[in-house]
Amino acid sequence: MRIIIRTPNFIGDTIMMLPSLKLIQNHYKDAKITILCPPSCKDLFRGYGINEIIIDDTKRDKRVKNSIKLIKKLRKKHYNLGILFHNALSSALIFKCAKIDTLIGYKNSGREILLDFAPKINRSRHYINHYANLINLYFGEKFDTLPDMRLFTSKQNLIKRSKKKIVALVLGTNKGDRGYPMELSKKLCKLLAKKDYQIIFLGDQNDKKANSIYHEIISDSIDLTAKTTVAEFIDIIAFVDLLVTIDTSAMHIAAATNTKFITLLGQGTSPFSVVKPKVDFGSYLYCGDKYIKDSDLISSISPKMIVDEIEKRLS
Repeated sequence: MRIIIRTPNFIGDTIMMLPSLKLIQNHYKDAKITILCPPSCKDLFRGYGINEIIIDDTKRDKRVKNSIKLIKKLRKKHYNLGILFHNALSSALIFKCAKIDTLIGYKNSGREILLDFAPKINRSRHYINHYANLINLYFGEKFDTLPDMRLFTSKQNLIKRSKKKIVALVLGTNKGDRGYPMELSKKLCKLLAKKDYQIIFLGDQNDKKANSIYHEIISDSIDLTAKTTVAEFIDIIAFVDLLVTIDTSAMHIAAATNTKFITLLGQGTSPFSVVKPKVDFGSYLYCGDKYIKDSDLISSISPKMIVDEIEKRLS
């Protein structure tokens, strides 16, 4: 049995897909599984016994040329089953043109004519259940419970354990209304500088300028902004004692590596109820019930509230 799985496009969504991967492996115990995913998601499958990972670069320049190249590559593999956790019509077209024997995925954008099994989407369902429901329906509702959402990790060498508790910050000041504003982040760093914590700054290339400012406020902090691969980012989050984040991808990494976390909730891309981790070691700060403007949702969370929650989680 040769199976190819097209993952969601984003890290957090793909992590929430991992329980469904376990269901597939439990059902097809001897199957050879290929993962088709964006470059950012390839490191999420360490330890899952995946036969091959193929990078989907069809969203970049030369989209048509890259799509044809990918179709030709997939045709040569002769897959028996294609599973689409990505809801786009384009993904269904690529799988159909690749002559995969059986295609399953949710009904969306008229693509059901390309699929052999296409149940209706229920967008109020939690993402973990959303992905698992597709698989379980195809399997005749064989399974009753969800496997754990787990990321496998490796030893990291970028930070060392000390007597201090290690707190990683993903403040995302560059993320517009989702990010924690710079002036509030500065105040937060001034408060944390008085505490006996080892502070780690994490983020992408767009966070470098803001995080360098925060790094200067906390002189003994470690700034790893844009210095890690996705695998190293995961391993660091697994290593620290606590993560404070505005980013739900980082939140899901913490949830899948058993790291305590605090999520600062502002404007999101999905209702939080459908992405909230199903773990009991996370906490969520939200003060936006009375506000209208998106920018006020996260700016209503005071630096003192964050520090108080950090002390509570680490006590």
